[in-house]
Amino acid sequence: MKTALLALLIVLPAQEKDDIDAKLKDFADAMKAAKSEGEQIKAIDALAATRALKAATKLVQVVGGPYPEAVRIAAADAVGKIGDVRAGAGLMAFVGSLGPVLKSEVPSRVADQKVGEAAVRAVGTLRDKSATKQLSGMTISANVPLMGEVVRALGKIRDPQCMDALLKLHYAANAPEGVGAQNIRKPLAPDTLAALRRITGEKLTTPDEWNKWYRSVGGKVAVPAEESLGGLPPEVLRFAVYGGKGEVATLRKFDLVLLNPDNYSKDELSTLFRPVALTGDPKAAMDKGFAGFVCDPEQAADLRKKFPRALIVARGAGKKAPAANAILVEDLDLKKPDEKALEELKDASSRNDTVTLAVFVSDKKDDQQAAAALAKKHAYMLVYVSPDKDHSALSP
Repeated sequence: MKTALLALLIVLPAQEKDDIDAKLKDFADAMKAAKSEGEQIKAIDALAATRALKAATKLVQVVGGPYPEAVRIAAADAVGKIGDVRAGAGLMAFVGSLGPVLKSEVPSRVADQKVGEAAVRAVGTLRDKSATKQLSGMTISANVPLMGEVVRALGKIRDPQCMDALLKLHYAANAPEGVGAQNIRKPLAPDTLAALRRITGEKLTTPDEWNKWYRSVGGKVAVPAEESLGGLPPEVLRFAVYGGKGEVATLRKFDLVLLNPDNYSKDELSTLFRPVALTGDPKAAMDKGFAGFVCDPEQAADLRKKFPRALIVARGAGKKAPAANAILVEDLDLKKPDEKALEELKDASSRNDTVTLAVFVSDKKDDQQAAAALAKKHAYMLVYVSPDKDHSALSP
């Protein structure tokens, strides 16, 4: 029996290697045969769905390769989606090769500028702490758009080794402007503030407040669990609710998925971005590999103490769930949502950074557009339109 199991363990990795090698060949063929940027980006998305390090390594080559700007940006974002932190070094090597672009925007190198921003953004998505030193060194620059991505990336990575650099930039971004003297770093002030708060969990504002606090702790920052800060990770832009089985490849296209925990194995969950258990015991869900769970709002505070690193989604009633990361709402009228309910959800967002996950049921294309318009109008809201009330199918 042991011999059979050992043979199986050897065969499975070999099968996975053969599969990714085949996907890489398909990718190379698709990139050569592509007649448009759209077709190349489609090939990139297909390769990224494997979530394999080999795929990320290949896509890093596209980032620095002779491809159109949009294709290179899509490749960088795809590396972040794959989520293997080992790909960060390749991205930072590309960023380091940008030369003069690191110091200021170069009009003749607009493509490298945009791709560089995307590469830094992907490193932040990967939470690559090995990039902290290099990114911190990039905060002394006149390239404000690139510095913006650097600061946001540092806010995601949350390595306290960047605190000195962030505090100096926060001070510079808040420096007063004199007559005829423009502070080019002023647009960075909201980003430096957000990054400092996400790294420390403190709610301070002015540079003087931050510097005083930093001295009071002797420069030693205890970084709280990201999930305990409120809200969802900044890269969560799309979510889905699915009550069925399988569809793993499609589920990977979403940044957060709410699933029936009985329908997925631990191995399947490991290939998904932030799976959240719709039902069942929270501890069992976390032990199985879920990133979080759905609960009643009254339970959120106690569950936060037990599971500081869980993404907690409370059903409805935002006021009763200050410890939740998001609020799941399924009773809003898509065409004419209740204004009082919207105001309560907005208030919950402003107080606790909670995100509203609004679910509607419809198979009409017009309703998809109406939901998108609703989300655009209310910045604290993400929407998903399910084809049926049992969520037995996935919307495109």
